[in-house]
Amino acid sequence: MDYFFFMQKTKETALAMFIGAIIFLALELAVYYVLSTWLVPTDPKLEEEGGTIVRSWNKVMYFTLAYIAIVVSALLIASSQVPREYRRHVMFWFYLSLPTLLVVLLLAFS
Repeated sequence: MDYFFFMQKTKETALAMFIGAIIFLALELAVYYVLSTWLVPTDPKLEEEGGTIVRSWNKVMYFTLAYIAIVVSALLIASSQVPREYRRHVMFWFYLSLPTLLVVLLLAFS
Protein backbone atom coordinates (compact mmCIF):
# COMPACT_ATOMS: atom_id res chain seq x y z
CA MET A 1 0.00 0.00 0.00
CA ASP A 2 2.84 2.39 0.82
CA TYR A 3 4.55 1.63 -2.48
CA PHE A 4 1.38 2.43 -4.44
CA PHE A 5 0.99 5.75 -2.64
CA PHE A 6 4.64 6.61 -3.31
CA MET A 7 4.30 5.81 -7.02
CA GLN A 8 1.13 7.88 -7.28
CA LYS A 9 2.83 10.81 -5.54
CA THR A 10 5.82 10.48 -7.90
CA LYS A 11 3.53 10.57 -10.96
CA GLU A 12 1.74 13.64 -9.60
CA THR A 13 5.07 15.38 -8.98
CA ALA A 14 6.30 14.54 -12.48
CA LEU A 15 3.06 15.85 -13.98
CA ALA A 16 3.32 19.03 -11.91
CA MET A 17 6.90 19.60 -13.09
CA PHE A 18 5.91 18.97 -16.71
CA ILE A 19 2.99 21.40 -16.53
CA GLY A 20 5.22 23.90 -14.74
CA ALA A 21 7.84 23.61 -17.48
CA ILE A 22 5.26 24.27 -20.20
CA ILE A 23 3.87 27.29 -18.36
CA PHE A 24 7.39 28.56 -17.62
CA LEU A 25 8.47 28.34 -21.25
CA ALA A 26 5.25 29.98 -22.45
CA LEU A 27 5.68 32.83 -19.97
CA GLU A 28 9.34 33.34 -20.86
CA LEU A 29 8.63 33.40 -24.59
CA ALA A 30 5.71 35.80 -24.16
CA VAL A 31 7.73 38.14 -21.93
CA TYR A 32 10.70 38.05 -24.30
CA TYR A 33 8.54 38.77 -27.35
CA VAL A 34 6.59 41.60 -25.71
CA LEU A 35 9.58 43.30 -24.12
CA SER A 36 11.87 42.90 -27.11
CA THR A 37 9.30 44.38 -29.51
CA TRP A 38 8.45 47.16 -27.08
CA LEU A 39 11.90 48.24 -25.87
CA VAL A 40 14.61 47.07 -28.24
CA PRO A 41 13.83 48.68 -31.63
CA THR A 42 15.33 52.11 -32.20
CA ASP A 43 15.33 54.61 -35.00
CA PRO A 44 18.52 54.30 -37.11
CA LYS A 45 18.83 58.10 -37.21
CA LEU A 46 19.04 58.18 -33.41
CA GLU A 47 21.73 55.51 -33.49
CA GLU A 48 23.84 57.58 -35.89
CA GLU A 49 23.64 60.70 -33.72
CA GLY A 50 25.67 59.06 -30.97
CA GLY A 51 25.01 58.52 -27.31
CA THR A 52 23.68 55.05 -27.94
CA ILE A 53 25.35 53.67 -24.82
CA VAL A 54 23.08 55.70 -22.58
CA ARG A 55 19.97 54.81 -24.58
CA SER A 56 20.90 51.13 -24.57
CA TRP A 57 21.60 51.27 -20.85
CA ASN A 58 18.17 52.77 -20.22
CA LYS A 59 16.56 50.09 -22.37
CA VAL A 60 18.39 47.33 -20.49
CA MET A 61 17.27 48.75 -17.15
CA TYR A 62 13.65 49.11 -18.29
CA PHE A 63 13.77 45.60 -19.74
CA THR A 64 15.15 44.19 -16.49
CA LEU A 65 12.65 46.01 -14.28
CA ALA A 66 9.70 45.04 -16.44
CA TYR A 67 10.89 41.42 -16.59
CA ILE A 68 11.28 41.19 -12.82
CA ALA A 69 7.90 42.86 -12.26
CA ILE A 70 6.19 40.36 -14.57
CA VAL A 71 7.96 37.37 -13.01
CA VAL A 72 7.18 38.45 -9.44
CA SER A 73 3.55 39.09 -10.40
CA ALA A 74 3.35 35.63 -11.96
CA LEU A 75 4.91 34.16 -8.79
CA LEU A 76 2.34 35.85 -6.56
CA ILE A 77 -0.57 34.78 -8.73
CA ALA A 78 0.66 31.20 -9.13
CA SER A 79 1.51 30.70 -5.47
CA SER A 80 -1.96 31.84 -4.46
CA GLN A 81 -3.64 29.50 -6.96
CA VAL A 82 -1.79 26.20 -6.47
CA PRO A 83 -2.21 23.88 -3.50
CA ARG A 84 0.34 24.19 -0.71
CA GLU A 85 2.27 21.01 -1.60
CA TYR A 86 3.07 22.40 -5.06
CA ARG A 87 4.32 25.81 -3.96
CA ARG A 88 7.89 24.55 -3.87
CA HIS A 89 7.58 23.89 -7.60
CA VAL A 90 6.45 27.47 -8.14
CA MET A 91 9.48 28.69 -6.23
CA PHE A 92 11.74 26.43 -8.31
CA TRP A 93 10.49 28.02 -11.52
CA PHE A 94 10.82 31.49 -10.01
CA TYR A 95 14.45 30.87 -9.05
CA LEU A 96 15.09 29.45 -12.52
CA SER A 97 13.67 32.59 -14.12
CA LEU A 98 16.30 34.81 -12.49
CA PRO A 99 19.32 33.37 -14.38
CA THR A 100 17.10 33.12 -17.46
CA LEU A 101 16.96 36.92 -17.36
CA LEU A 102 20.62 37.02 -18.37
CA VAL A 103 19.97 34.77 -21.36
CA VAL A 104 16.95 36.84 -22.40
CA LEU A 105 18.98 40.05 -22.13
CA LEU A 106 21.74 38.62 -24.30
CA LEU A 107 19.23 37.49 -26.92
CA ALA A 108 17.36 40.78 -26.94
CA PHE A 109 20.33 43.16 -27.04
CA SER A 110 22.88 41.27 -29.11
